[in-house]
Amino acid sequence: MERSRLPLEHLVQRYGMSSRCNVRAADIPVLSLEEAGSNARGRLREEISLALRQDRAEAIVLGCAGMADLTAELRAEFGVPVIDGVAAAVKQAEALVSMGLSTAKRGAYATPVAKPYRGLLDMFQPGRSGGMPEGG
Repeated sequence: MERSRLPLEHLVQRYGMSSRCNVRAADIPVLSLEEAGSNARGRLREEISLALRQDRAEAIVLGCAGMADLTAELRAEFGVPVIDGVAAAVKQAEALVSMGLSTAKRGAYATPVAKPYRGLLDMFQPGRSGGMPEGG
């Protein structure tokens, strides 16, 4: 959807891909893909054609999980990789897990510094017995 384009462009810029990636919006509500007569699939195809022609795109990343079942069909039709972003993210996560990688435990991801619990939260201090007060 057009309303998602600017936040997505910001992410593309943040990840350093602005010179290699354009974000387009076909303005297709996900449920319209299943509605007969909505022309949602036609609009998607038009936007892909424009991306290939105007942006000289070499691959298409679909921005909606509801389009996942179209990837093989669109790949065959347009002759470029068409990627389901959700499937790609899951495969990336699987690869990191299979390599035994996890988030660093230092720097920004270090265990937070212990802080005292005061007032009403004192009873929840780690290592302290007690817990919820009666009636809580």
